[in-house]
Amino acid sequence: MCRYLTNKLSNEKGYTFIDGILQLSVFIIFAQIFALIMWSLYTTEKKVADPSEIEWALFIQYVEAYLNDVENFIVQSEQPGIRFYKQGIEYDVEYSSNVVRKQINKLGHEPLLLNVQTLNVIAEGQKITFFVTFFNGQQKEHTFYVTYST
Repeated sequence: MCRYLTNKLSNEKGYTFIDGILQLSVFIIFAQIFALIMWSLYTTEKKVADPSEIEWALFIQYVEAYLNDVENFIVQSEQPGIRFYKQGIEYDVEYSSNVVRKQINKLGHEPLLLNVQTLNVIAEGQKITFFVTFFNGQQKEHTFYVTYST
């Protein structure tokens, strides 16, 4: 091996076609690996940084916090959503004007979820399932478990 390298270094023929092909093949391999890494980073970032996913997770967390120790709840028929009573206060989580909002004692307007096209709510026993369709076509659903105060 050493003899080959010394002959190569002492060779004054210059850059050969074989050297070029070897270097080009190494470059192509590294370029493909780099492209694959960049593509995987892009798809991971797209999944993690999607604002609708973050909004949906925050909505779930917020509503779950309110559905503990309720006195009673009903599914609203006039506006899609739910009405529940907790410590003598009436809460509404309902769909209105492309927004899922929360109201306390039918006052105020706190947006919980934006850009909503439709909202359907189904209650089965102590379970409430929200079916949401966004304007971008995404459909989400989540089932909440309601605990009652004693």
